[in-house]
Amino acid sequence: MASESRTARLLGAQRALRTRFDDFRAAFERRDAAAYRLALSDFESHLRRWTLAGETAVLPALRRAALADRDTEREVRLEYVQVRELARYLREQVEAAAPLADLLGLIENLERRLAAHESGMEGVYYPAAADLLTETEWKTLVEAAPDP
Repeated sequence: MASESRTARLLGAQRALRTRFDDFRAAFERRDAAAYRLALSDFESHLRRWTLAGETAVLPALRRAALADRDTEREVRLEYVQVRELARYLREQVEAAAPLADLLGLIENLERRLAAHESGMEGVYYPAAADLLTETEWKTLVEAAPDP
């Protein structure tokens, strides 16, 4: 598969995650508790599955890419862990009925971290990894990708 097509598919999965986060945020802004709890759970489960697949597939491809002056494995792994753990903590705080101000702060923090992660993946990491993914790694990502 051509790298542009693989990169496009990786970015499509990333956009599907963003859509799920935006659905959560919109429901939260409406204060529709049932909808935002469901949307957050959906986002977090897909994010967890996608980032774990990324650790299994994207990180080895980035290691093979050996981007100059970057410790890509450490950088991307850290981003995966940060967004995953922040989403988990936000879900826990929603379930615990934390104060609104606390939830708003967590949502904004997750928004910023997610945006930074998306930017790096789109601009650097997915293009660098796309050509170097093995068929097994690619299959791992395809199976973990959230539906649009």
